[in-house]
Amino acid sequence: MKALASFVMRGPSQSAMATTVLTMLSLIFPFVGMLGSACVGLVFLRQGGKAGSKTLLLSTLAAALLMGVIFNNPLPALGLLLVLWAPVGLLSIVLRNTRSLSLTTQVGIGFGLLAVVVQYISLGQPAEFWRGYLQPMGQRFVDAGLFDQAQSLQVVEQLSTVMCGAVAVVFLLQLVCSLYLARWWQATLYNPGGFAVEYHQLRVHWVVGLIGASAMLLMLMPDEIAPAALNCLGAVFLGVLFLQGLAVAHGVFKGMKSAQLWLVLTYLLLIVFMPQMVMLLTSIGLMDVLIDFRARFKNKQSG
Repeated sequence: MKALASFVMRGPSQSAMATTVLTMLSLIFPFVGMLGSACVGLVFLRQGGKAGSKTLLLSTLAAALLMGVIFNNPLPALGLLLVLWAPVGLLSIVLRNTRSLSLTTQVGIGFGLLAVVVQYISLGQPAEFWRGYLQPMGQRFVDAGLFDQAQSLQVVEQLSTVMCGAVAVVFLLQLVCSLYLARWWQATLYNPGGFAVEYHQLRVHWVVGLIGASAMLLMLMPDEIAPAALNCLGAVFLGVLFLQGLAVAHGVFKGMKSAQLWLVLTYLLLIVFMPQMVMLLTSIGLMDVLIDFRARFKNKQSG
């Protein structure tokens, strides 16, 4: 990773090459795309808007050329610019100017909310779109004998109602994780250990916690009381509280003897029991808005 970050810092050509190649590889390996966006973020963080804009321009041109050769259509390159690279660049500018990871993460909420709005504008009723999209998958479950027809319809119905919010949260997490990765690269090259200090102190405003708590309550209510659009918007705030819950885990485990072992165990549990662990970490992040577990744990250790 350090070698890649050093390569990105050599100049606009190198940063554009790394951004384009890694993003194109994401067509095969989806999560590699975060590395490409992180390359953009690193340039903006370290060298500012002028150098970052140059990287964006060169990357877009290179991606358009590749898209034209491979798919005979260069226009998807504009989508990469608007959806993946430019948002991370904007968040990086905010972080560079404010030097506040917490504030920048909360600014990222705006992109998640925008993803919800775009879905409602382009799809009309996202739940209906996702229902039609997921029905073939439900039929495959029936054919495989995993569910009967009634159970399959119920699963598809439940998934279709949450997909809009899930897409927005995944989009937000992808942008923020790319930003965090860029910040970690910057710290690795120029300020070793700096990112850990920033991330361990990540804490959102109490208003975000209040909206997140309201979103949790709305999700437990019937659809007649809690409209789907509100649930989608609220899910974005819960995504940020999930990140705070992870930050709490990192901050608390830091003071323990087997810190790395506890972190590895946390991430293993997150992979194996994802829904339960996501809810647990989100709840911890929500409670931390009021309780501040890290400060209490630090005081307990010093005491």
